[in-house]
Amino acid sequence: MRCLTGNNPFKGKIIDITTPISPFTPVFPGDPKPAIERLFSLENEGFAVSRLILGSHTGTHVDASSHVLETGLPIDKLELENMMGTAIVLDFSSLKGVLTVDVLEKALKSTDISDNVSIILLKTTSSSKIQKSEGLDPLYLDESTALWIVEKKFKAVGIDSFSVDNLDSETLPAHRILLSGNVSIVECLELSSVDPGIYFFICLPLKIEGCDGAPARALLFSESEFNDV
Repeated sequence: MRCLTGNNPFKGKIIDITTPISPFTPVFPGDPKPAIERLFSLENEGFAVSRLILGSHTGTHVDASSHVLETGLPIDKLELENMMGTAIVLDFSSLKGVLTVDVLEKALKSTDISDNVSIILLKTTSSSKIQKSEGLDPLYLDESTALWIVEKKFKAVGIDSFSVDNLDSETLPAHRILLSGNVSIVECLELSSVDPGIYFFICLPLKIEGCDGAPARALLFSESEFNDV
């Protein structure tokens, strides 16, 4: 997490919750590993240009509905309105396995949230740097929880792990329910240093035509800094 300061309409620090992309960025098992190749250098050509090789779901990224739905839209057709708004960060770092409706609903009721909260961000025991092969059981959504999120008309869900689904799942039911219900999905957020609470959230994926997802830059603003904007 990195805090940026300076002139901005939110009158305060910007909390960067983006997982950086480098050759060392962990990826979902089987996905291409990122590579950054220097093609031109200041020393030789007088300018620097690099070639980037990476999967569409590298680092912090947004899933397009075409990621799992045959009739889904690509990332360049994503409704950007879904990717900005009032968000709540919920800390489930003491839990593992499935996140049930009862647990999620109880966590939301225990916080003083207003009706304009439209985005849920899940802080878990798993960060984007942790592999399931290390013996951990990352938190994930089951079908009923995903359906509840759709029914409650949230417009986006973010998580700090590789997937909102069980990593062993081959059918990705939570993805399918959320994306078919027009709920956007952001994965591999960096929330390890973020306190639970209400924030303003902005996450904009690269506009790659026809693609099933894209890396994104994700930012938070604390409530006190945006509620008068």
